[in-house]
Amino acid sequence: MFTVSSEVGRLRQVLLHRPDLELLRLTPANKDDLLFDEVLWAKRARQEHDVFADTLRERGVQVFYVADLLAETLKNDQARAHVLDHTAAETVLGPTLA
Repeated sequence: MFTVSSEVGRLRQVLLHRPDLELLRLTPANKDDLLFDEVLWAKRARQEHDVFADTLRERGVQVFYVADLLAETLKNDQARAHVLDHTAAETVLGPTLA
């Protein structure tokens, strides 16, 4: 379980998302709406992210990736059904998409 109990204590675990397709969808027209100062070079952003994650690990921080945790969760039939029921439901997407 992830919790934050101190703003000044030692960071022990962190949950990260590695930049990917969302950066490829970033354009000069939508960058301001998405709160970016400029369009990023996706490959470079991933490299910088990897250096950041490695630096955390070198300092003893346990790094978890959202995509890995989701993939692990979806292997469980009951958890997968729960996720689908709450994300692909008609009440969430509307009748056409569901």
